[in-house]
Amino acid sequence: MEMYSCQPLFDRLTHVVVKTGAIQDFCKRKTPLDKIKFCLDTEVRYDADVKISIRTEIQDLLNALYEKCAEHGKSESLALQAKNKGSKAYLKRRDAEALDSFTECLRLAPADSAVLPLAYANRSAVLFQMGRYEEALQDMSRAEENGYPAALQHKVLTRRCHCCLILGKGDEAKTALESCKEYFQSVPVEAREKYEKAVADLEQKVMNLILTKKVTSSQDVLEHPSLIQGESSYVKYMTSAFEMRVNDKYGRHIVAADAVSKGSVVFMEKPYAAILLPEYLNTHCHTCFTPATNPVPCKYCCDAIFCKEECRELGRTWHQYECGILHILSSVGIAHLALRVVLVAGWKLYCDIRNETTEGRIAGVGKKGVYNGPNLTDGYRSVYHLMPHFESCLPEDQLQYCLAAVLLATAVHNKTDFPKHSEDESKCDEHIDVPQLACALMRHIAQLVSNAHAVTQIMASGFGQKSKTQQVLQKRVASAIYPTASLMNHSCKPNIINSFYKDLLVIRTIQDVNPGDHINNCYGLHYCRQTRTERQESLRRQYFFSCKCLPCIQPEYLQKEAAWSGFLCENCRGILSWMDQGDPSGCDLGDSRGVLLCLQCHKLQKPSTHLIETCSQVSLLHESGEEALRSNDIPTAVSHLRSAISLGSAVYQPENQYFVSIRDTLAQALIESGDYESCCMELKECLRVIESRYGPESVELAHELLKFADVLTLAATTKDKFQDEATRVKKRLDDIFTLNYGPQWKKYLQTYTD
Repeated sequence: MEMYSCQPLFDRLTHVVVKTGAIQDFCKRKTPLDKIKFCLDTEVRYDADVKISIRTEIQDLLNALYEKCAEHGKSESLALQAKNKGSKAYLKRRDAEALDSFTECLRLAPADSAVLPLAYANRSAVLFQMGRYEEALQDMSRAEENGYPAALQHKVLTRRCHCCLILGKGDEAKTALESCKEYFQSVPVEAREKYEKAVADLEQKVMNLILTKKVTSSQDVLEHPSLIQGESSYVKYMTSAFEMRVNDKYGRHIVAADAVSKGSVVFMEKPYAAILLPEYLNTHCHTCFTPATNPVPCKYCCDAIFCKEECRELGRTWHQYECGILHILSSVGIAHLALRVVLVAGWKLYCDIRNETTEGRIAGVGKKGVYNGPNLTDGYRSVYHLMPHFESCLPEDQLQYCLAAVLLATAVHNKTDFPKHSEDESKCDEHIDVPQLACALMRHIAQLVSNAHAVTQIMASGFGQKSKTQQVLQKRVASAIYPTASLMNHSCKPNIINSFYKDLLVIRTIQDVNPGDHINNCYGLHYCRQTRTERQESLRRQYFFSCKCLPCIQPEYLQKEAAWSGFLCENCRGILSWMDQGDPSGCDLGDSRGVLLCLQCHKLQKPSTHLIETCSQVSLLHESGEEALRSNDIPTAVSHLRSAISLGSAVYQPENQYFVSIRDTLAQALIESGDYESCCMELKECLRVIESRYGPESVELAHELLKFADVLTLAATTKDKFQDEATRVKKRLDDIFTLNYGPQWKKYLQTYTD
């Protein structure tokens, strides 16, 4: 799907409102509804001859996007093109290309198209050829359900029997064989002899229960873990070992009532609402976020796919309104999730929760004393009462939230039946016009800026040009709202870790917790990844508080983070750190006007000529080494990168992240050269630095150990001494991943890295 962004318009309108002074009028509007009406009613005189109507500008952009709607509908001709492309690729055994083409055909084919069953059957053939037998069986059933031609049925019948045999499904194989026999007289004459021989062959295999290949089903279900000590009676989806408390200092927060050991599951929560990031709309299920190998498409648009029919049905609640305009809704970032929240809740429930009195209850707690209870009303109540912090936002940010809300509300009114359905459902005087809908959306946008969770998945990528080993990366694929998990306050050094299986949020402790301990999440600003200054600025800007966690107040953490961009003091070899924000990334110091302070001898100094010249030489060697690696000139790459390490070790702290990146590049070059022993030496130094920075049980360390284990396995093919080390590393790897992801971590990672 082609991606669009409304942000340039929002930025331009904000600039106009600020520059003309109209922002002062906006600030005088006291209520959210008044601020929305400002955006709908105001004309700003930009100069003597130019008047800008905010509402007209938004409508003009929407009209341009509406013209694109036809491109997001079904097309018989384009579906046929994709099918033909897939058939050609299949014959040439280009399986990945064929799979993509048949999936594209299914996305484009109208619901009643004769192409649809053919594409499902053809995709099942590709999946069979790729050894993905469970998915092949699913697509064969879909082909039949959508009217697969009787004259071609013999192809599907024999393929189904083959799949069942290979998967070891004896009873299903026998049933499939009987279907093959019953169909014999319907096989076209020209194909009958070949079909008879194939069925006889299958019958022999079924009789002898000979499995042609033993495989593991790719459809294995990851068993969900259990909450330690069971679920709380008062806070849904949280362990009973924790309590929600509230006071003026911390607001609503979570505290341990009982001792909990590290590695325990303490939260398990499905999102109230969630959206995929635009770049994953064509590759992941829109309901549960599973990477979709053989998806089923929306019946009416070509933008939404689902991993199975059940997810398509579950997604109907909101997709019935988003269908055909997803390219518009996904153009407004997190504001799309605000609309999804309203679509899931419905207008009547929004009005009911907005108008109800809390009667002395804690915000978000239902009448039965439960927070985020199991029904839709309790769930939405907990979302509605998350802190929006709207009044604390800068006026420019408030204006941008209003602009996004107005655009979405206008699109919903122009292009969906949501207003009509809502008024029919509510049967009351709660009229759903653009200002009222925009007001509801604006509240949720403000909430989500500080309460939305990034849904991540583990994805594999090659380490080195020829990908002899793999490394895994954690990538954000979606944004979601988890109202129970949102009760946790922030620490730059959290005592829990988030992981996701599809859209299920699973939270584990990463250290032992004692009664009375606060349970703190990290809002994205971790002391191992950002400096104290960066964290404090971001937290004040986005979350409106000043963090007082240990890494933010204790001086020893400052020394640790100084080493990440630090140099060696020429006087005492201590950490030489920048006094300001003028750090030029540790390589090009020539234009720097910053001042360095040694944290050991406290000498204040400007970068010396020796430091500047050495860093410049290291940078040049690093760049030329990377270029040689890209050009596959491995000996030159290794030579230049080794020289860069040799020179750099005289001026950089070993923990300097730029210097560590040079070692990592050298390790890649050594893998390509086949010098696995030297590669292991470089990776060991990288691992030492990563362990020092992130900790001995961190996910970051485990991900690097995965890479190291692969290299050790390669090294063991030439020298036996590496085998024992590989075994030790894999054991440590298992311990770390079990702590962070649970005992099923291998299956968890396999789900996303296959």
